[in-house]
Amino acid sequence: MIEKNDKDSLEIYLKDASNYKGDASVLYIPENLEELQSIIHKCYREEQAITLSGARTGLTGSAVPLKGAVISTEKLNKIQNIDKQKKTAILEPGVVIADFQEEIKKNDLFYAPNPTETNSTIGGNVSTAASGARTFKYGTTRDFVKKMKLILANGETLNLTRGENYESNGFIKLKTEQGNEIKIQIRDIQMPNVKHAAGYYIKKGMDAIDLFIGSEGTLGIVAEVEVGLVKIPENILGLIIFFDNEIEMIEFVNHVREKSIINNKTAYENMDDVSARLIEFFDNKSLELLRNKFPQIPLNTCGAIWIEQEYKYENENAIISKWYDLINEYTKFGDLTWTAMNDSEHRKLSEFRHELPLQVYELISQYNSIKIGTDSAVPSNYLKEYYFYIKKQLEESNLLYFLWGHIGNSHFHANLLSKNDEELVKAKEVYKNCIAKALELGGTVSAEHGIGKMKKEYLFQMYGTEKIDIMKQIKNSLDPKNILGFGNLF
Repeated sequence: MIEKNDKDSLEIYLKDASNYKGDASVLYIPENLEELQSIIHKCYREEQAITLSGARTGLTGSAVPLKGAVISTEKLNKIQNIDKQKKTAILEPGVVIADFQEEIKKNDLFYAPNPTETNSTIGGNVSTAASGARTFKYGTTRDFVKKMKLILANGETLNLTRGENYESNGFIKLKTEQGNEIKIQIRDIQMPNVKHAAGYYIKKGMDAIDLFIGSEGTLGIVAEVEVGLVKIPENILGLIIFFDNEIEMIEFVNHVREKSIINNKTAYENMDDVSARLIEFFDNKSLELLRNKFPQIPLNTCGAIWIEQEYKYENENAIISKWYDLINEYTKFGDLTWTAMNDSEHRKLSEFRHELPLQVYELISQYNSIKIGTDSAVPSNYLKEYYFYIKKQLEESNLLYFLWGHIGNSHFHANLLSKNDEELVKAKEVYKNCIAKALELGGTVSAEHGIGKMKKEYLFQMYGTEKIDIMKQIKNSLDPKNILGFGNLF
């Protein structure tokens, strides 16, 4: 085990990708589960705050300590097992997603949640219920966690297996490996029926394992996780479609989404129709920003939609034909659609997607800007209303902005860049308006980034004091000294 408390060693652990900054008195880097358990037990005895640090790719300050101990999982990075037959893998929390994907690819498998930030760790993904572009078809991290070993605040260990322990008569009952029983009262908080990662997952009849997924390190520490895997499809069709009219673009998305929700229930091998596994969006300002690197982007486009579909070779012609027929119904730029059907072409589309945030971060650095970014989602029947509300807010602000997102899940990232205090105030006002509108439409304040330390006021805005108190009571049942994930959520 490595233990350090000098300022230079601590520095890189005191901020995340959002540039949120914190403080800590000691850094621990355990090399095995026993060391991790020992550290947590020590902190519990000394009532020292604990913050787990993975790759620090988060955007809400969740992995940034405010005080006490920061524990890095960087050396807990072993892939314990890959079972090709069962399509599962057992991982330590510090395994980096990109490394994991490369390793399981050798077994003709992939990890479907596919978070956008591939340098993130599996422990961080579980703690935040992370998701990505393929969430539209496959769901989030939550849907792929089969088993977990957790270390509780007092250092005791808890093993959970999906399907074995459910809420019953208002309680979840847990038993640690050391034999102690924990009884947790569960009162339904009515979570929004959208892609959602804000606060604890609480509902009647829930699986106990779901309470810990997305709890941002406040209920237990992920020591080991077993996840489900998916066989790599035979072929993937990729399309980037450009539009000349925003209303037509939104109608296209609605059409593709509803058709794909039905068709994705059929195995891709048996599908010869439109059946998207992801539906992503880029606005016109994003496209203009990328034009220097991708000059083939059409002029006068209002936005673009990126689609992927899995398919069997014998259905290729029928599927491509149906896509192009549909595309040409909704845009005059149909002939300018970018198509990817092999690894090289898919890499180009992927570069296009990942270049956008890189360009935005370059602008932030260049202008010494502060970025304010939304992570809200709404029910799909309100997609059009919410999209045009966000656009109006952004345009009327006269700020530099870029809008993109997982539009198949009605989930948007509106990114506002401010160059001074006055613009920052304006950006925060736009952010608050977009959050308020999402809640008015039955949506969420956070669809994938979580709450961390930066968005706590919006969690309170979403749920109110009574429901937040329900979450706090659960926290107290598992961590009465309030040391785990100190400062997160509440």
